[in-house]
Amino acid sequence: MNPELKQKLHLLVDNCTDEFLLEEAKAVLESDQSGKEFWDELDEEDKESFLGGEEEHEQGHSITHNRLMHQFGEWKKK
Repeated sequence: MNPELKQKLHLLVDNCTDEFLLEEAKAVLESDQSGKEFWDELDEEDKESFLGGEEEHEQGHSITHNRLMHQFGEWKKK
């Protein structure tokens, strides 16, 4: 087990203010502990959305987080 990774995750969780994101992270970690597959816990709409996003990414229709934040910053200046 990588203690540095766990420490970084703790810091990210401590500083996160997005309740939805925290709930999703909790669900992923709980599914790991329970032995249930996270994918099996998703409804069909979420599965389709995920697969659609994955397909778009594979086709090159995606940008990095840093690029998105840069574009958002430029947009806010206008």
